[in-house]
Amino acid sequence: MAWTSMDTFVDACRTAATSADPAEAVRAVMIEAVADPARVVADLPDFEGEDVVVAHDDAVAVYVVRQSPDTAGPPHDHRMTAVVGMIEGVEIHRLFRRQGERVAFDREARIGPGEVIVLGPDEVHAIANPDRHPSLGLHVYLGDIVTGERALWAPDGGEQQPFTVEAYDRYVTRYGG
Repeated sequence: MAWTSMDTFVDACRTAATSADPAEAVRAVMIEAVADPARVVADLPDFEGEDVVVAHDDAVAVYVVRQSPDTAGPPHDHRMTAVVGMIEGVEIHRLFRRQGERVAFDREARIGPGEVIVLGPDEVHAIANPDRHPSLGLHVYLGDIVTGERALWAPDGGEQQPFTVEAYDRYVTRYGG
């Protein structure tokens, strides 16, 4: 599915989410969609702030995520599969392993324009943008992340707490490399 429009992309993700292997099917849609990042950028909705919900229902939620320059978010989970495709800039996904109610850093994955990462429903990650320019990514969740319960942790991996936008924003820090 080469990029034609955001509506076509959302429809393709919804169809892929009903397949026998939804994560792989959405990943395939995402790979084709972000293969030409400039076409995606030209079709993005205008929005203020860090991200915009393009669509959400019980099958999928589609976000455009703009991460501010030189920032790092806190560890958090989604409790559903997430497929991320980069349009502009870089996202560093710091992956964590659970240790009871706490989390500990495990490894990093760095993705740039045209690249895709799949995060499983049990994974905990934190996103960082090490650059001096905002990054843009397409995030597709296999479920309604807008209404679902999630968790986050302080940047030091402290105790698990309920995810709220306010708590997330409170823990955003400058990227420390």
